[in-house]
Amino acid sequence: MQELINKHARRLYIERKSITYAGRSMKKKTKNFRGRIFHTTQVPLIVYAATFLSACGTVSEQAASSKAPLTASNKSSAAADSKNAPAPPEATAIIDATKQPVIIRPPALWDGSAVTWEELRPLLAERAGASILEELFLERQLDRMLVARKKILSQELLDAEERELLTNLADDPTRALVLLNDLRAAQGLGEKRWKSLLKRNAAMRLLVQEDVKVTPEAIEAVIDAEHGARRQCRVMALPDLDRCAKARMRLDAGEPFGEVAADMSTDRSAARGGLVLPVSRLDPSWPSSFRQTLWSLQKGKVSSPVLIDNAYVFIRFEDEIAGDAEKAQQARSGADRAVRRGQERILMENLAKQLRQAQRNVTIFDDSLLDGWTRVKNAAR
Repeated sequence: MQELINKHARRLYIERKSITYAGRSMKKKTKNFRGRIFHTTQVPLIVYAATFLSACGTVSEQAASSKAPLTASNKSSAAADSKNAPAPPEATAIIDATKQPVIIRPPALWDGSAVTWEELRPLLAERAGASILEELFLERQLDRMLVARKKILSQELLDAEERELLTNLADDPTRALVLLNDLRAAQGLGEKRWKSLLKRNAAMRLLVQEDVKVTPEAIEAVIDAEHGARRQCRVMALPDLDRCAKARMRLDAGEPFGEVAADMSTDRSAARGGLVLPVSRLDPSWPSSFRQTLWSLQKGKVSSPVLIDNAYVFIRFEDEIAGDAEKAQQARSGADRAVRRGQERILMENLAKQLRQAQRNVTIFDDSLLDGWTRVKNAAR
């Protein structure tokens, strides 16, 4: 055994160099006793030698383990071997057999060709990086608000948020799940983004609860909007009073309101001749000035220009649709919930808008991500 050890030690002896192997590559070239060069690609051979020596043990280890007495006969043999054998290396090889090789897989393959993250990452950053960043920032803003107000977002609230969405999609649970899957597929909502969306919605709903006011007037408005009498009308929005005067001249000359609206109105309803959805007397989705003007008109009459936001609006009363008193009475029991949900939706939208506008202290180092972020923010102005 000693001769075998010495034989391999002479073959694999590395002259006056330290070798440590623990999953790292060798950076220096090293000459063996024959003057040949060991490159980094030859590490396995060195590892094999180190493994063999580690398994067999060194001369000193064998002598210690055997604990055999050193007689006169084997003294001379040991001395002869020590003269013939080369000096031992200055360092031993260390093998970490517990470590497994790390396999780095590409994110995708096409026809045997790897698609690397270096190719994919900048494209993903340009395509959706800005939206994902905005979602992450919004989630962190909401987390800070929850901590500041000492509110806890429980799993029960998250589950309730998902049930609320399913209820709004359809009354039938099976149909609601199908619609939800279609919605998630259309908006690219995987499992992680879906859970993040539920968390953000539940957090905003929790934060706006103090501002929700369910009053009798609000309940009556909801019932009236759903089951009360409604009026059908046409509208024509114009940017200034000069255009209003020209439109009035055409109307007084006998041109149909729908034709003038289609030609001059800046509202989206122009393509339909100004026709909009029926409006109830208390419908909160319409400005009060608009509703009051509409419900003060006689059938077939056109109002004077009404200033709404940044436009002057003509309103023509077309027809009235009678309400359903029986359904209105039945809806009264669930009207308070509808009022609460309606107010929550408006308050949550306003909160999200405010938080997005506050996302100014942002530093982006990645060029592709910065490009997408800048384009999205510029388009939102």
